[in-house]
Amino acid sequence: MIIAVEGMDGVGKTEVSKHIRDRFNFKFIEKPLHYFYSDGSDNQYNDLMKVATKMYDINDNMIKSWYFSLGNIYAARMFKNEDVVIDRHLVSNYYWNGDLDSEPIFDALIKCSGVPDLTILLYAKPETRIDRMKKRNPNDPDLYDMDKLDDGYNKMIYFLKKFNLPYVLIDTDDKSLDEVNKIVDTTILEIKQNNKRLIKK
Repeated sequence: MIIAVEGMDGVGKTEVSKHIRDRFNFKFIEKPLHYFYSDGSDNQYNDLMKVATKMYDINDNMIKSWYFSLGNIYAARMFKNEDVVIDRHLVSNYYWNGDLDSEPIFDALIKCSGVPDLTILLYAKPETRIDRMKKRNPNDPDLYDMDKLDDGYNKMIYFLKKFNLPYVLIDTDDKSLDEVNKIVDTTILEIKQNNKRLIKK
């Protein structure tokens, strides 16, 4: 079973992903391309990230969509027989790199690697996320990146519906982490018990 945890920066993706790992004994994958290297070498991964940094400067979403889908394809193919939870996946790729021109790439990506059994989309208003990011790290450079502080959920939900991805949307604004995790637990248990895709709106 593959579960993707999505949402804008500061919404709590990593905490929820780690909870799923611990609660359901899933493998937690935060950076799929790290697994290209059998020794987990940070030096090699950092070299790859230098290429990724250059990709951000390319003004072509077709190219960026393909490049940043490598991690999605790798995770789907290499861990398809395991229970894994992934911090960011198809939705984030589309949010940052997708548009009408690049949608055929995502269609091909889905056909060759499938979609997560469940995407958990965590929502919080920009001001809530800013407060959380400040508490986590008051010097976080993302606090000064207006793109990352945008409310990008219309585009994310558009993608989920366009490509018929099973998902649950959780508004975390007025919920504690424990309350969010209880909703996550209930959703995953329902899927496991019924062995079916579940879409909640």
